[in-house]
Amino acid sequence: MPFYNLRLEDALKGNSNYITWKDIMEAVLEDNGINEFIDHDIPNPPKSDAKDLAKWRKSVAKARRIILEGVQDHIVSSLHNKEIPYTMWKALTDLFQNSSDHGKLSLKEKLRKINMEKGDSIPKYLTKFIHCRDELGSIRITIVEDDTVSLALLGLPKS
Repeated sequence: MPFYNLRLEDALKGNSNYITWKDIMEAVLEDNGINEFIDHDIPNPPKSDAKDLAKWRKSVAKARRIILEGVQDHIVSSLHNKEIPYTMWKALTDLFQNSSDHGKLSLKEKLRKINMEKGDSIPKYLTKFIHCRDELGSIRITIVEDDTVSLALLGLPKS
């Protein structure tokens, strides 16, 4: 039985939905009180403290299960032999949070080229725009507010 209510369409597919997935998973892990297991490696308590050790093991298993249930099958192989949630999370971050120069340039170009398509509503267009801007933010590139507004307005049709 799942520990959370993650919809199948929210599962990590790859680069295309990494940011959304990451936000959802962080919230799910926080709701379950185990988000610290992805922030850093929490060492297991000494075997002499059986109660804390059992609690730690249960938390690790729960976090691993949540992460595994939150990714599509083709991504699970990237998590093989990752024993703790922190190393699983780090592997996914390294794989999908592209902070290389090429990735930065690609995202900047993608933001610049987003245009409102024929038949798109303003909210749909702005959602695409904001999603791309947020992708840039996830790799620590911020666009100043004036530039954001200008880029968004340039993507609207002349009419």
